Amino acid sequence: HKPVYVALTQTQLKIPISKTCSEFSEPEMALTEGGSFVVSSIVSLLLFSGMQVYKIVLASSQPMTIVAGFIGSLLYVFLLTAVGNLEKSVFGFNFQTKLGEVVFCILMAMSAAGTVHRVSATTCLLFSIAMTWSLTKISQDTYGQAAPAAVSHSKKKK
Repeated sequence: HKPVYVALTQTQLKIPISKTCSEFSEPEMALTEGGSFVVSSIVSLLLFSGMQVYKIVLASSQPMTIVAGFIGSLLYVFLLTAVGNLEKSVFGFNFQTKLGEVVFCILMAMSAAGTVHRVSATTCLLFSIAMTWSLTKISQDTYGQAAPAAVSHSKKKK
């Protein structure tokens, strides 16, 4: 027996369309900035606590020190999310996270990973750089390219 395929239109299926295509242009967030700040802060605290509780296990072998560095980079992502959402809640919707916040969060995550093992701090830096690149790529794909900075050309008087 061959399967029979039947093409049904939307009216035959009676599926209501609640949104038009223009309403899908901007992605909806699952949480508000304040809610995301709270959740990412709690996850950051849990990651840091887990690294401290399992410090001996994470420092026991070379692969586990690399795992500790990866956990540190996850800590970096959640710290950066918390800081970015806090700033957006305080300073307004158009505020963007800048290099200072990124460096601060990387240093905090590296410090946490460094309490486990020195190699973990180094691998945390490498994984964090990769995660920063990934976050930037996802942001650009979702929200579009950032506008280039305005360049002023001034003519010198002779």
